[in-house]
Amino acid sequence: MVEQTDGDVLIVKLALEKKLITQQQVDQCKDLAKKSKKIGLEATIEEILVKQGIVSQDQLDDLKDMCQLAEGGTVFGMYRLGTLIGQGGMGKVYEAVHEIMGRSVAIKVINAQITDDKNNATRFIQEIRALSKLNHPNIVTIFDGGKINRRHYFAMELLPGPSLKDYVDSKKILGEKEALRIIRATAKALGHAHAKNVVHRDVKPEDIIFDCNGVPKLTDFGLVMHHDVDHMSLTQEGAWVGSYYYISPEQVDGRRDIDGRSDIYALGATLYYALTGRTAYTGNSPQELLAKHLSGRLVSPKRHSPHISRGTVRLVKKMMAVNREKRYQTMEAVVDAIDNPPRLQRILSIAGLTLVGTLLLFLGMLLERLVIILK
Repeated sequence: MVEQTDGDVLIVKLALEKKLITQQQVDQCKDLAKKSKKIGLEATIEEILVKQGIVSQDQLDDLKDMCQLAEGGTVFGMYRLGTLIGQGGMGKVYEAVHEIMGRSVAIKVINAQITDDKNNATRFIQEIRALSKLNHPNIVTIFDGGKINRRHYFAMELLPGPSLKDYVDSKKILGEKEALRIIRATAKALGHAHAKNVVHRDVKPEDIIFDCNGVPKLTDFGLVMHHDVDHMSLTQEGAWVGSYYYISPEQVDGRRDIDGRSDIYALGATLYYALTGRTAYTGNSPQELLAKHLSGRLVSPKRHSPHISRGTVRLVKKMMAVNREKRYQTMEAVVDAIDNPPRLQRILSIAGLTLVGTLLLFLGMLLERLVIILK
């Protein structure tokens, strides 16, 4: 049998603490390891746990990563790590508790394999700095940031979710009023960020997460751009960053002078998704998607959701104009457009109510005459 290392013992201990396995299962795996040794086969307890289907390979890899990251697999600086709640290209996010304050947080830790990449490390630090500048009820709060065991991290507000994407997917589509309420709150958050010279550059439904009271909060400022000392510092000439489904045309073009209007485009695409349950553009490849963003041939959201008002259709189209000069120029203008529908829509609404009122009055008078005749 392969000799059990301290790391192997720690992984099993951590799996027990997280209740991924039971002591009985560990004992059974030890017996299997002994039997395997008798017939000349070598296997660790971890390997047997995976082969028996008790834990998955992904779970085992996460446990190994936690053991490398934190002392005893759980202690990371002043934090005790809990469940892995998310991961991406930059790093992983763990639920954790501050040992002294007792505060539950979400800790984002940059991946070990990219820690030495100066560009990625700089981008991560920039996310910390961007969040530390922002204080808004619709932006996730950052509590702490730094470097522990040669790993960059920051601790932020723990949001139970779901994300807007998961919420829309569960309901298929949102009602117009609810969708506008969420987008309005996010526009206010982005307006605050823009006032602090911070452009998000990667707004999408996955980055809007609800807190325990159902308040939407904007997260993931990993691709943020500062319009002060750090302006143009993270993207190579001619390159672009962002999500295929929500990226603005000027980002696709690789323009360097990205500003808040790119966030307006992405938020418009996010509103489209909330209203229809579909992305504004689809394609069989990233190249096809990017070309559609540049073409601007947007299918009206009303085709997918006939109940959407014309005013909201105009709102989406203006937010997603290919030419950024034709979009709303600020998030404040977006909020104002949501709060104050176009005059024609208000006139038509008033005219409709007047017509209904007139018809009801006429029917009342007709009914009154009919009653008199019958008498």
